[in-house]
Parts: sequence; structure tokens; C-alpha cells
Amino acid sequence: MRKAGGFTLVEIMVAIVVLGITIASLSSLFISIRTVQSQTLYFDTANRAAQRQIESLRNNSYSSLTPGQTIDFTDQLPNNLPDGQAVAVISQPVDGLRRVDATVTYTTQYGQTKSVVLSSLIGQIGLTQ
Repeated sequence: MRKAGGFTLVEIMVAIVVLGITIASLSSLFISIRTVQSQTLYFDTANRAAQRQIESLRNNSYSSLTPGQTIDFTDQLPNNLPDGQAVAVISQPVDGLRRVDATVTYTTQYGQTKSVVLSSLIGQIGLTQ
């Protein structure tokens, strides 16, 4: 009796199923990686925008920062931040010190609203005095 070479139908079906599961798992992994990368990009962009605004206010004179003042810097946000809104609120925790709270709010590609809040204290006496 001669033994036939090759694969049986069952072996081919099992190989196709295993290959399909592997491809589905890899595509799911790539989708997850892309989602995390876009969320990180949005967070980094919002964080940098808040830092830039705080540094801009820090470079202004101390007397130009009025406690209770709200500064809208939405127009200065990068275009790649979807539905971004940004405000900085000035407060005075103690005499001779101003606090800047910069908040950048954006919407992720899945409709979630996220916010980045950075705070900094600005003193009356600067580095040059």
C-alpha cells in the first residue's frame, strides 16, 4: 500500500483557523497601539500648550497679572488638538505671589473629554532683581 503525501482537509482547516486567530490578534494589537499613540499625542500637545501659556505669563510683568483674571488662549492651541479650549486663571494665594492655573480641554477621537491642568506660582521679585 502506498502512503499518499500532502495534507488532509482537516489539517488545512486547522491551519487556516490558527492563522485567522493570529491575524485577528495582531490587528487588534495594532489598533490598540494606534489608539494609545493618538491619546499620547493629544495629551502631549495639550501639556505643551499649557506650559507655553504659563511661560508667556511668567515673562510678562508681575503687575500685569490681576487676581481673578481669566485669560482665554484657545486661539493659540495647535490645530491637531480636536475641539480644544484653553483658559488660564490668575489668583493670589498670598501677598507678593500670583498663581496661574492653565487648563486645556480637548475631545479624543472616541468622544471623551480630557483636560490637562498645570499650575505655577509667579513671584513679585523676578530673577533679575
